[in-house]
Amino acid sequence: MRIRLPSSLVAAALSLLATQAAAGSFTVNPVRLELAAGQHATSMLVSNAGNAATTVQVSVHRWTRVDGVDVLEPVTGDDAPIVTPPMFRLDVADQQIVRIGFAGRQLDSAEGHWRVIVEELPQPQVATPLVQIAMRLRMNLPLFRQPAERRSALAWSTEQGSDGLALDVDNRGTITERIDAATLAGSDGKALSTLTGPLYVFPGEHRTFPLKLAAALPATATAVLSVQGSVPLHDHELALQRQ
Repeated sequence: MRIRLPSSLVAAALSLLATQAAAGSFTVNPVRLELAAGQHATSMLVSNAGNAATTVQVSVHRWTRVDGVDVLEPVTGDDAPIVTPPMFRLDVADQQIVRIGFAGRQLDSAEGHWRVIVEELPQPQVATPLVQIAMRLRMNLPLFRQPAERRSALAWSTEQGSDGLALDVDNRGTITERIDAATLAGSDGKALSTLTGPLYVFPGEHRTFPLKLAAALPATATAVLSVQGSVPLHDHELALQRQ
């Protein structure tokens, strides 16, 4: 049953309480983790940049994409990475090296990709007249294990669907590529649409990005694509697909 209190009563109750937001703060370096082909482990540095001690937990999740949506799953069995330490306490200005490795991992022909979750754990609450709102920090970092053969190859095109113009990309290489930004412009140089990342494309994956047009499509049959990311592209002429 839903109980609705008079607004005057709610205001009176709130006036008796003081609230305080407690936010932790830590940094991680680097923010992208990689294992070269044949490399068994990598590491990152977690630093407490806040004004209070904090407890941090690190976990690794398998990273896949289903119907264009990122899916993270716990990794178990022989393929599970080893995190050392998986949980630790950081005093103010303290630092901790965290190692992530694969026991007995041999050279792989295909790339592996995971997400590393670094998050603060709830701290014990001390009796206080304040109502404290805990704001815990959580970082989600990519981890890649490079394949034996490293090759970059992105193929770009446009398509016209029922929802309008879209930008397509096919990753024909062997490694995941990162798109930081992509701009489609008309032959006059005016931007038609812009994508902002980071966006990732797995090896063998086809991704479609619907475009919000800032201007009408040019009368010409071509546009110019420029991409910032792991495979930069400058002023690449692209055919405009029309209905």
